[in-house]
Amino acid sequence: MILIGLLPLLWFFLSFSDLDAEQRICEPVPLESLDWEEFKWLYKQQDSTFSGDSVANYVFIRINPDGTREAREVAELHRPWTDLLAAEIDSFEIKRDSLIKRIHFPYRLRYTSTTRNKKQQLALQKRGFSKAFISFHNFGLAADGAISRKGKHLRHGAIYDQYGAKAKGIGLYWGGDFVGFPDPGHIQAFSNSASLIQKYPEVALEYEPFKNAYERNYFKKVDIGREELVEDSRDLLNELNKLRDNKPCACSQAIPFPSSAKNLTLKSYTVTVLANLQENYIFIQKGSYGYFYSTGRWKLVRN
Repeated sequence: MILIGLLPLLWFFLSFSDLDAEQRICEPVPLESLDWEEFKWLYKQQDSTFSGDSVANYVFIRINPDGTREAREVAELHRPWTDLLAAEIDSFEIKRDSLIKRIHFPYRLRYTSTTRNKKQQLALQKRGFSKAFISFHNFGLAADGAISRKGKHLRHGAIYDQYGAKAKGIGLYWGGDFVGFPDPGHIQAFSNSASLIQKYPEVALEYEPFKNAYERNYFKKVDIGREELVEDSRDLLNELNKLRDNKPCACSQAIPFPSSAKNLTLKSYTVTVLANLQENYIFIQKGSYGYFYSTGRWKLVRN
């Protein structure tokens, strides 16, 4: 039998005082309904492990207000957004490849990194080679270029400024303009993650598991007076907060084990998420453990 643990957790989701004086909280309320897309969104808010490699499937169980029970199983929750972003990806690839012809002899441009999976991105982030938990590389909307001259790889120099100018001239964004972490070989299709989410709100689900980590990084810089280094993180977090308004949520502090869940069992390599709309609680599995929370909705609080 797998132990289902109880651990009080308190998470605060703040917006930022330099933009507005607002705080979004998960207000405990009964949920009269919860459709399957909302159910998945609710889980992805809370899932900070992103351990897709060790998860064979996800089981969502919903007990409706009338006591009826329904279940859905999905094999891939953190799916790529290739269909949603297909036109953007095609446009980016055409522009990206056109730059190869725009860098003239004796220089040669080649791309050393284009699309990455999430595991690769997190490995680069942990090693300090990237500041992002989710990158435009994950969506096929970024590339890292390397320029050489007479077979010798150049890491910097005026040729990269020319490369950046040419990229911006065809509507791309250049990593050499990044504040705090310039990357002269990098190009991408959008200025930052917030602008991508504004155009494609569904993509926000890919960032939700890392919201707490982005918040920690942001406030570390704010505390030492270096807000200018994390403006992109600020914009991203504000977009994520906007999308939370009135969405279903699992309230932040764990509640005692409900007697009605005594028969709940967890399986290896499966993540189980249970929403009991009759008794107003949600269970979310985390690793081999799990936690119960009150149902709620995100609300905007003005200070």
